[in-house]
Amino acid sequence: MIKSGIRTGLALVLMVAALAGAGAAQGGGDEKIVFVCEHGAAKSVIATAYFNKLAAERGLPYRATFRGTNPQDALSVRAVAGLKEDGIAVPSGKPAAISDGDIASATHIFAIGCTLPDKAQRSGKADDWSDVPDDKGYGPMRDAIVRHVKELLDRLQTGRAD
Repeated sequence: MIKSGIRTGLALVLMVAALAGAGAAQGGGDEKIVFVCEHGAAKSVIATAYFNKLAAERGLPYRATFRGTNPQDALSVRAVAGLKEDGIAVPSGKPAAISDGDIASATHIFAIGCTLPDKAQRSGKADDWSDVPDDKGYGPMRDAIVRHVKELLDRLQTGRAD
């Protein structure tokens, strides 16, 4: 009877631990990075896709989301096609405006070719990637974003993210 109770208790502990691990793998409890571009449909989506892939590969607890300052209705067709061609998973969701909740829960906020709302700018969490090109096509835009993402991940990995 005691052995059965111990086995049941151990099974319950293992089940809870597995569920907690699954939640972390899906973004539950992870540190949150918010990438913001004007329309929340291209640059921030590319940054989110590459960041989440590379952060997971490095085993880092950070996950990103995409937002816009003036969101459009749907993801950029060009960005989605480019990510698919690159073999990168397209983040789920549709463009949404950066909210007070995003600002409060973020550990870092990155403006990519846009001006953040005042509250985000004053948060002490904001940085700007203003050198990402708008008008040179997907490849140069992606390359600049991936360079920034890799530099950010290097800083996060060594604890120098500020």
